Amino acid sequence: MVNKIENIDANDAFKQIGKKISDKRKSLRKKFPGISKKLNISVTFLKYIEEGKIDKIPDHIPAKGFVKTYAKLLNVNIEYELDILEQDIHTMDKSLKSERSSRTRPPKARFFIIILILFCIIFIFLLIDFNNSKKNKNYESIYGLQGEINIISEKV
Repeated sequence: MVNKIENIDANDAFKQIGKKISDKRKSLRKKFPGISKKLNISVTFLKYIEEGKIDKIPDHIPAKGFVKTYAKLLNVNIEYELDILEQDIHTMDKSLKSERSSRTRPPKARFFIIILILFCIIFIFLLIDFNNSKKNKNYESIYGLQGEINIISEKV
């Protein structure tokens, strides 16, 4: 059974679900408008589900929830296909995570690097300011003495 799951992708699973639901709806002789009213799902979306075209349903709409609700209403067992979808989503998540981790640093490392750079910049500015203030004190003391000498010489 595991091998069968690996050979089927998400699109095929949605098509199988749609076919099961469509067959069951037709055998029960139920019409789209009645189901649409009962589930509060648009007729267009119900048709997309039956055709296996879940990708046509907008992203902000919980398509998978619609599929489950529709199947539950008609008492259609779609557990096998949902397992396929879960495995497919799980493998896609793993590949996305590995792709992200290979090209970016983890957030903690980035934070540490930024803090380290800021610390170095502040340290450099403090060194420059310390050297400038030390030079200015030397000049002030020289100019200060010169000023006092001029004042004293003028008094005499």
